Amino acid sequence: MLRRSLLVIVVFFTVSIAVASGQTVIDVADFDTLEGWRVAAGDWSVDANRLHQSSTTALMARIDREVPQNGAYEIRFNVRYEDGGYRSLEDVRNEILHGGFGVHVGLSNPLLGTVSWGAGEGYLLWLNLDTRPETADRYPDHFGLRAQVYESRSPVNMDLASADWAERELGHSKLSIDLPSVAGVQVRLADVEPHLREIVPMRIRVNPNTGMVSVADPTAPLWYRIPLDPDVLSRGEYMALRTNSVAASFGNFRVVR
Repeated sequence: MLRRSLLVIVVFFTVSIAVASGQTVIDVADFDTLEGWRVAAGDWSVDANRLHQSSTTALMARIDREVPQNGAYEIRFNVRYEDGGYRSLEDVRNEILHGGFGVHVGLSNPLLGTVSWGAGEGYLLWLNLDTRPETADRYPDHFGLRAQVYESRSPVNMDLASADWAERELGHSKLSIDLPSVAGVQVRLADVEPHLREIVPMRIRVNPNTGMVSVADPTAPLWYRIPLDPDVLSRGEYMALRTNSVAASFGNFRVVR
């Protein structure tokens, strides 16, 4: 099950999620138009009720949405890999890959309509695959398949978040987890090729009052809890979807309480 979970994550599977009964829907985007979204960078469009980011070269593709975030809430959407993540076919053969996607939560004061490294104040929950040799040499905290949390402090100031609990549980303070290393498995490109462009759900629960963020495993009834700063999350007025070096599409965006 763990191996399958990692395979799903590598290729960005997605699937639609129905809203559970008894929950209040506070925001909906069915992607028949771009209404309510502000493009900051990348090539964003809507087609067949999906939101597409079509550029494979945009390093900081981002699209923002104003969403009420007072009180605990859950974000639900789906994401599908479409293209990119490599520089050449030779790199593909050598499994030299680079790409990522994620969602900003608890955003306040984002630089709307403008490309930027950070996005105001908030947290970026990020999934990154980077097997480039130069990354291994110069930025080992980013090498491999990693689940990461960035803290954005301004449009130009964003870095991996740090926490005391990470030092105790991971052996380092930065919130950058090498997933295959933790799981004790090796994932090869040949393992995931048959599953390209399949789909998987994304569910993220945020409690601005406590700072607890929980991310659902897309293949099992498990939630991974990440304690963050409630003072940052409680000021959030926007959310954002983001990609780096890959084309991806998103669907069935919901925020429920």
